[in-house]
Amino acid sequence: MWNSNTELDIEKAGDDATKLVLLGSALKAGIFRALDTEKNLATLKKELKADERALFIVLEALCSMGYIEKSHDMYVIADKSRPLFLLHGEEYVGGYLPHQMNILKSWLLLPDIIRGERPEKEPVPRDIPVFMDAMASRPDSIAEEAVNNILSRAKDAKNVLDLGGGPGKYSKAFVKRGLKAVLFDTGEVIDHVSTEFNLNQIENLSLVKGDFIKDIDLKEKFDIIFLGNICHIYSENNNRKLIKQVCDLLNKNGIIAIEDFVRGRSPHAEIFAVNMLANSEEGNTWSEAQYREWLKDGGFHGIEVIDLAKKGKQLILGFKV
Repeated sequence: MWNSNTELDIEKAGDDATKLVLLGSALKAGIFRALDTEKNLATLKKELKADERALFIVLEALCSMGYIEKSHDMYVIADKSRPLFLLHGEEYVGGYLPHQMNILKSWLLLPDIIRGERPEKEPVPRDIPVFMDAMASRPDSIAEEAVNNILSRAKDAKNVLDLGGGPGKYSKAFVKRGLKAVLFDTGEVIDHVSTEFNLNQIENLSLVKGDFIKDIDLKEKFDIIFLGNICHIYSENNNRKLIKQVCDLLNKNGIIAIEDFVRGRSPHAEIFAVNMLANSEEGNTWSEAQYREWLKDGGFHGIEVIDLAKKGKQLILGFKV
């Protein structure tokens, strides 16, 4: 059973899950950051205000995994760990791990959810910093790939509305290409990202608070409206409503661009739908046929679905009739 020829090795998957939780716990406790320089157990215990037994056990486990090095009772972060947990480059996972741990907590509630129960969860605002850090930690190349594809089909575009843009990865990529961008998100998100990620200091980027499922109250119209990782949060009815709102906000020949996991094309779509089952009230992943129908009914033509190389997602494009 454990090491059969099945696609999932249960024993290895369980081992990987425990290691993931250990790394995330060490990160959240500040161990990797504190070990940027060599320290002994006593110094580290005092600096982190940690329990000595717990700290020793975790440090030794991390040493056995190769993420921390030990010499003469002195601990220091291993070279291979620096790009993962300290350096904010392409390999950085430090922003994503705490979010992944929150996801795992929700997945453990799946037995209740399958029975039709909706267990109590922590209020969303408490998780906004963690979630925004996770989204911000994605490599810039992911946003740039989508933006390059969009602008190759909208060469004369001058402005863009980034719905649910969070930490501004895509907005900044559009601004970098010479467009004016409006990032529209909830009040809690805008309050956090405006200062935490210095979005309020970026020229040609405006921040607007609102709930785009209820109403997008904006005076201007746009050449591009981008929905990145939005449609998987909502039901079919709410996605239809959102797409119709978007059409009304576009200039003639304006383009809608949706980035998401598409069922039947993305290798991650079905599993990601389970994540939405665990972490949203109505979320799911949707098929190409559904997107095409929603866009056609919402007033779009020239619909195109592009497979993105990064993260196994798709880019769905449509032009306003």
